[in-house]
Amino acid sequence: MQIEVKVSLDGVVTAKLPDRYRDRQVRVIVEDEDERLSPQWARLAEILDRAETLTITRRSHREILEEVRGFRESV
Repeated sequence: MQIEVKVSLDGVVTAKLPDRYRDRQVRVIVEDEDERLSPQWARLAEILDRAETLTITRRSHREILEEVRGFRESV
């Protein structure tokens, strides 16, 4: 059985399981997706994880397109 869980910033796992598992001990196995990636993809995933923590100004797709068009016209 596969279940989806939420992991909080402090590492606490929260999961909703079917009633048949209530008052029973269950085993949770975490399969890290990075372990299955090639070294280049693993490095890229690491970089993207770090980028998500940065305070980068969010822009709409229209703002991004305008910036790209402006860049093209300046070249």
